[in-house]
Amino acid sequence: MWDNARFVLILLVVVAHMVSTVRTQTSFGYGLYVFIYLFHMPAMIGLAGLFSKADATTKTVRSTAQLLITWLSWEVIWALIHFFVNGQGLSKNWLVAPAWSLWFLVTLATMRILLPYIVRLRHPLLFSIVLALVAGLSPAIGTQFSASRTLCFMPFFVAGWLVTNRGWLRGQWFERPDRSTRLIAAGLLGVVALAVAVLAPLRDLWRIDTWIVWRDDYAWLFADAPIMGWAPSEWWAIALGGAGVRLALIVVAAAMTLALLLLVPRGHSVITVWGTRTLYVYLLHGLIVQLLRGTGAVAWFGEFGDAGVLMLIGLGIAVTLVLSMSWVTKVFWPVIEPKLPVLFEKDPAAIASK
Repeated sequence: MWDNARFVLILLVVVAHMVSTVRTQTSFGYGLYVFIYLFHMPAMIGLAGLFSKADATTKTVRSTAQLLITWLSWEVIWALIHFFVNGQGLSKNWLVAPAWSLWFLVTLATMRILLPYIVRLRHPLLFSIVLALVAGLSPAIGTQFSASRTLCFMPFFVAGWLVTNRGWLRGQWFERPDRSTRLIAAGLLGVVALAVAVLAPLRDLWRIDTWIVWRDDYAWLFADAPIMGWAPSEWWAIALGGAGVRLALIVVAAAMTLALLLLVPRGHSVITVWGTRTLYVYLLHGLIVQLLRGTGAVAWFGEFGDAGVLMLIGLGIAVTLVLSMSWVTKVFWPVIEPKLPVLFEKDPAAIASK
């Protein structure tokens, strides 16, 4: 079921990126974007935590190093694209601020490095939540090396690890949820969707889409996206108000993630196979989305209002399906899952004997 969930989430990622630049043109597009962004990345981070190890085994070190190599490779790819397409040289923030969606790789690698230390605390989840709330207090914690998102999403990564190691989701209610449990899960997502639909026409009163990218400090958020006119100026009010909103968003994201996991199919199917290739979809879809944006195709779809949003959804689904095919992994594995034999000893036993 985990791979099924991965596929559903990567599908949401692609669709959200498709509609991102035209989201404010219609209430439907804005509501769809907000609904997806409320939980899709927290859920992906949580699934990554499920299969992470809190130790420095050879496999863990290899996978973390591979993430970093993949990130560096794609930073170079994006730099070359900007140079040849836009004539842009390297910015002073190159490698410091990850290019567009590459923040996910930096965040995931950082979390894997920090996990062994955090889980040794008495209350690792509580500690990670405190980190997420504290992250919004300083503008210095921003996009550099994806620091803000790393701290904000840490509770979901830690929770994923705890799910595996403490058996939080063991039991018939989760492994084989009955109809009532699924109805409750669907109802929860339905309530959130209804709330988003009601708030979407009021987007001028609160640009919640600014809050749910999880990268800015509270003072900036209140100044740029006040909540129904509420924009405190005292530092303590900014701190308490911002932390309260962020905590509420964490709770909503956790609830929506659990609801989605209860609803995804448990059996093996084609989407199970596709769910093993999500990293390929994640990295490659960005090239397609940026091409569509640069050529004006996304803006053209946006001119059709709600119908255009529906067409972009269909296009996002099509892109996800194509990039999930087996030929994609055969062609692009050198830049997405590079082999790193020169970085490691060939015999893992040699490491254990040292």
